[in-house]
Amino acid sequence: MADELQFNPQVQVLKVSYDGIIKATDKNLFNWPKQSSIFDAHPFFEILREFEQSDYSNHTALNFPCIHLEDNDSERICDITITFEKEEITIILFDYTSKYKDLNQIAQQKNESILLAKELELKNKYLLEKEEFKNSFIANINHEIRTPLTSILGFVEVLETTKLTFEQEELARIIKRESRHLNALIDDMIDLSKIESGTLKIVEERFPFKDIMDGFRESYSKMAEDKQIVFETNIDPNIQEYLIGDRTRIHQIINNLLTNAFKFTEEGKITLSVTKNYQRTNKLSLTFKIEDTGIGIHEENLPHLFERFSRFDQDKQIPGTGLGLAIVKNLVDLLNGEIKVISEPEKGTTFNVKLPFKFEITKTAPNRKKKKYTLPESSNKFRVLLVEDEEITQYLIMKILISKGNFFVDIAINGQQAINYIERRKYDLVLMDLTVSKIDGYQATHMIRNNYGDKFISGVPIIGFSGKSNDTARDKCIRSGMDDFIAKPFEQEELMYKIIKQIAKKAAE
Repeated sequence: MADELQFNPQVQVLKVSYDGIIKATDKNLFNWPKQSSIFDAHPFFEILREFEQSDYSNHTALNFPCIHLEDNDSERICDITITFEKEEITIILFDYTSKYKDLNQIAQQKNESILLAKELELKNKYLLEKEEFKNSFIANINHEIRTPLTSILGFVEVLETTKLTFEQEELARIIKRESRHLNALIDDMIDLSKIESGTLKIVEERFPFKDIMDGFRESYSKMAEDKQIVFETNIDPNIQEYLIGDRTRIHQIINNLLTNAFKFTEEGKITLSVTKNYQRTNKLSLTFKIEDTGIGIHEENLPHLFERFSRFDQDKQIPGTGLGLAIVKNLVDLLNGEIKVISEPEKGTTFNVKLPFKFEITKTAPNRKKKKYTLPESSNKFRVLLVEDEEITQYLIMKILISKGNFFVDIAINGQQAINYIERRKYDLVLMDLTVSKIDGYQATHMIRNNYGDKFISGVPIIGFSGKSNDTARDKCIRSGMDDFIAKPFEQEELMYKIIKQIAKKAAE
């Protein structure tokens, strides 16, 4: 308001006859000559034709704000006041050009700000809906892919136990390798989705550090032998045998970097070195260095190295989706670590990863060996109820169990049918798919545990299985009353271990 009061507009006054002839003007704004017609000056003044001299006393002064007027010399935005008198009409022009332009700019900025806020709101809503759709899609496709993948891996394992020629063994090995590679790609997609949505949990656990390093040495030495290159490991012997950290994510980081090094190195050497940076009380920091003599990376590509789906090589024979390094960078950040890369084309690449760990000062290393279980002695075969609606998975599990010679298998295709079977027959174990129809695996388990007084029915061991291989599914299984969980795709050895373990534990009660 203060600015408006201080603003002093230029003013022009005109005296015009009722027939439109300009009688007098000071020409402060527009150079309209005397005796010329006001109607020729600008079309706005055509409104004066409506007024007649005979009824001037019936008209009060008229005010018209923000009128755009122009002639050959100037263009202005004016407020116009028109006063009707007995002999003539008085027209006063107030030049508010700069004021209106300023106000228009302010209004435009305000409108742009409102539009920008609305745009951001819509974008945010779109991104949330897109994220929700993506997570739902990945979860569903994860389950749908893992189910047939379970069957592929399972039947290959069954096939390997039969008499095969050398060529058939090699084909079976290739199918198994590629299936596991597909499973790893699915895991990468799920992990990246969890990282982006903030749902990936970092778990601190005590683990044998040396075992992980020995595992890398063993598996990658064989790969180096196949590629006819050298693989070396240099591990600081002063690093504690047992560390505390997220074993799974640490393994994933180093494994992805080593896989990347082997992918792009055709000759020379790959080295994994682990050194201790510092140690204070029960905390320490380690540096993992992965060096290769591969094709290297051009300097202009280094800033984009950790972006999703980034691939700078043009060799289509080299497999990969461009997710591995993006996952590595995100995992290192989640673990509060650092990652740096140095590379030179045709000479090689070096990744340096610093990660923090903890360790226990007083505790001795526990025995981490998996306990062995055997089936209890019985003159009868053990009866298993398989609750599964996928025909191919039914056939696979039946094939695995019946081939052992110790099992009968009944099949229920949904939770309701499983309940009906359990009410009529005693089972030594139930394999429960979590996503069957009518009554799902969780509900069926809850009913078995809570609706029957017969301890043999309510206490039957139940193992849940699903293509959704995440901590949420596992935790929900245990909370619903299941004894164990196995994710698709599973290996035959793991499935049998869990089945024998639960039957043996139940027999020992």
